[in-house]
Order: sequence, then C-alpha cells, then structure tokens
Amino acid sequence: TPQGRATKDQKQVCPQGSCSGPTLWNLVANEILNQVWPDNFQIQAFADDFVLVIKADTNKSLVEDTQSAITQFNSKCSENELAISTEKTNYISFSKMVRSPKITWNGYKVNRVKSFKYLGMHVDDRLNWLEHINKQGEKAIKMQQNLKRIAGGNWGISQIHR
Repeated sequence: TPQGRATKDQKQVCPQGSCSGPTLWNLVANEILNQVWPDNFQIQAFADDFVLVIKADTNKSLVEDTQSAITQFNSKCSENELAISTEKTNYISFSKMVRSPKITWNGYKVNRVKSFKYLGMHVDDRLNWLEHINKQGEKAIKMQQNLKRIAGGNWGISQIHR
C-alpha cells in the first residue's frame, strides 16, 4: 500500500473453499505422507482423511506397532499444528481375532468397528462387500422412487407395452 507493507498474522485455519486451501493442505499432508514409516505400516490420504494400515502377526505386536504408528503420526500432526478428531477415529480389524486389541490415542479409546465408509465404499471386516452391495441397492431404489414421484403416474413403460 502507499503507507507501507500490509501484513496480517494468520491465527486460524485456511478458509474453506479458498483458492489456496488445497495447495496449503497438500504441503502439510505431503510432509506426513512422505515420512519414513516402518515396513509393516502404510498411510494413505484423500482430502482431509487419513487411513493408517498396520500389518501384524499377533495381537500384542498389533497393539505395539499401532501405538508406535499413532505416536509417530500424532507427532507429525502436532509439528504442523494439525488437530485430529479422536472422536471420529475408529479402527477395523481384518482378522479372525475375537478379542479387540486395546488401541488408544492421547488417552482416548479408539473403537473397533465392523464396517466403515471410505471414499463411497462400505468396507466390512470380512471383506465380502455384502454391506456395500446392499447399501448401493437401497440407494438405487430411493433414486428410482424419487424419479417416479417427480415424474408422476406416467413415468416408465406404458401399461399397453408391458
């Protein structure tokens, strides 16, 4: 400006819908994703959702490796002042283990779920996709019913041609 340089300290998050938001997010997420992780650990992200995948042979090693991964992930998030919603954090186990491993995040008990929705896919702990197929069928029926309601009684093939 004619009076000199204008600056403003940013104390809050980037506004949703801003042009620079995705680029700034990518800078933060890439730092976390590009970190060196143990061999039995994978991290994936889409938009602002992270998925941590840990492979272990025993319940004990699963708990230890998961807690270690959470600590490492949490440390990187803290360095970037990134807050994780522990209330929305769950885990799923793709194994025949009956007892649920006790996983915690900053003292918060992470709940085991039988299924979850990620990127539009319903994933269950048996990987049989039945829940996803059922949900998609329900969604298709609702769409068909809405179309029928909007179009009225004349919608579809005429009674003469059936």
